[in-house]
Amino acid sequence: MELAQLEAFLQVAHHRSFSRAAEALFLTQPSVTARIQSLEREIGERLFERTGRSVTLTDAGNAFIPHAQRALTAVQEGTDAIEAVRHGDVGSIRIGASPSIATYVLPGILKKFREQRPRVHINLTADTSEDIIERLLAGEMHTAITRLTQHPEIESVHLYNDDLTLVVSPTHPFAQKGRVTVAEAGRQPFLFFVRSSSYHSLIYSMFLRVGVVPESVMELDSMETTKHMVEAGLGIAILPVISVEREIATGTLKRVEIRDMEQPAQREVGMHVLRDRLMAPPVRDFLNLLASEFGIAHSFEGGRSRQEAVR
Repeated sequence: MELAQLEAFLQVAHHRSFSRAAEALFLTQPSVTARIQSLEREIGERLFERTGRSVTLTDAGNAFIPHAQRALTAVQEGTDAIEAVRHGDVGSIRIGASPSIATYVLPGILKKFREQRPRVHINLTADTSEDIIERLLAGEMHTAITRLTQHPEIESVHLYNDDLTLVVSPTHPFAQKGRVTVAEAGRQPFLFFVRSSSYHSLIYSMFLRVGVVPESVMELDSMETTKHMVEAGLGIAILPVISVEREIATGTLKRVEIRDMEQPAQREVGMHVLRDRLMAPPVRDFLNLLASEFGIAHSFEGGRSRQEAVR
């Protein structure tokens, strides 16, 4: 059974005329007649009674009308759905990100994306940079937003520098000083991220470069937990600035400058996609929004990426 047969049937049923149905379909009358006859052979029942110039539906024809209409409607809805996917109105996007980025950076950006594409389903996974990159390479993610990395199969675009800062509780002696040396910070009970975290190696190496071995009293795998531990006075910690903005604003944590650090406390963050991978419109639109949010002149078009300027 073909769609053309169903269209011809519904037009003849509507107009009660083969000639007017032919005009509506921009066909010849013999073509419409041939389609109806072919449909009747497949069904095994006559759908119309033809008496002279009069055309009426048989009982079989009347019974068939709603089913033929539903079939055409379903096909049209399917076509509309494909068109919506083509234009990015619907679809899905799988995003992988480091926990700090997923928690503190993406909510505002995803809110804007949802306002633009409310029918696109978002799947966000937070994990270590290494695991997220592995899943991107395995094809499980459309994009990864983690610390900047280099890999021959991955195209990476720098987004921003993830600045780090020393934070203490409001009752800690450092809170009044506002500025301390690396040596002073290293002598305090220090809260570190677990050793598998990129933050652990970054922060620890900052101390070692100046010959200071910090007193590690606790290792944690959650930034929120670390903040609460610092607030409780269990130690001090170096955390991403984006993760403590709210606490600093409300006064539950105090930011302290380390004045003689050799290298700025920061890591580079980027968005990553597989090279030469075709991008569905929702993925492309999200990446372009992400780039624009950080002032990056980088555009993704179809399956290709174009770097207009590198910041």
